[in-house]
Amino acid sequence: MAISPSNIVFWIGVFGTALTTALNNVSGYQFLLVASGILVGILIHDILLMGAVSYTRKFVNQSFIKWTSIIAGILLIGFSFYFGYLFLHDLKKLL
Repeated sequence: MAISPSNIVFWIGVFGTALTTALNNVSGYQFLLVASGILVGILIHDILLMGAVSYTRKFVNQSFIKWTSIIAGILLIGFSFYFGYLFLHDLKKLL
């Protein structure tokens, strides 16, 4: 999971954005400290997430996974409608 292509692309995006912000606010050794802190944070996040998934997998059955996926899908559809509404509302203001 930690070295999957989608995870790497995601964290490069997060890392790049955080480094750009840090580059504007700090310099020299402080920048290296911030970059190291971000990388360590990403590593800790991945290790804890993999541990949680591995540990809880023993207690989860197929029905729970199915219903969690259905609820998550409904929530994502709801968010997409909400953000679509906000987009159309802002577009209407511009025109």
